[in-house]
Amino acid sequence: MDTTVDVVFWIMSASAIGAALLVVTVRDVFRAALALAASFLAVAGLFFLLQAEFVAVAQILVYVGAISIIVAFAILLTRDMGQGNPTQSNRLLVIGGGVMAALFVVVAGFAAYDTTWSDREAGLTDLDVVAALTGQYEESVNISGDTALIEYTGVDETAAKDGVFADSTGWLGELLVRDYVLALQALGVLLLAAIIGSIALVREQASE
Repeated sequence: MDTTVDVVFWIMSASAIGAALLVVTVRDVFRAALALAASFLAVAGLFFLLQAEFVAVAQILVYVGAISIIVAFAILLTRDMGQGNPTQSNRLLVIGGGVMAALFVVVAGFAAYDTTWSDREAGLTDLDVVAALTGQYEESVNISGDTALIEYTGVDETAAKDGVFADSTGWLGELLVRDYVLALQALGVLLLAAIIGSIALVREQASE
């Protein structure tokens, strides 16, 4: 089971990274949009592996489903689609890509250095890990009191605790409409502004 999950994980990861590279290297806009959809699908597969079905389905509906809109805007905003992307800005693309890659390395390195890594999961079985995340589990503390033992338990056990991500769909919805409603509304306004700006650019090009 572990080997199968590992193989699927690496396939999905390689597909997401490879498709993302195609997005920024392919000259044809339509093929780049298809590669972007493939990258989003691979990321959705990773969410399914993490047992985050709600996030995976939202990834497919929102991102992959919006690919047709992305293609439409790309066709409208690109004047010479048959000739591909202009080559005179390749230097700027390389510089921008290098800066973004350097920032990513710095942020990832800082996060890895600042994170306190624990080997607590080394003594846990896969069934116990799944129970602690999405199922029900029992927790017991040893005599010294410095370590906790997490064990899988049946659904009918009265002393069982719900996992960290048990029933996460409802919990996520409550967070979006209660604690993060301002950020959600700001994101909607940002997307609306992007659509209006795209339409304005198209109208200006058409008038010229």
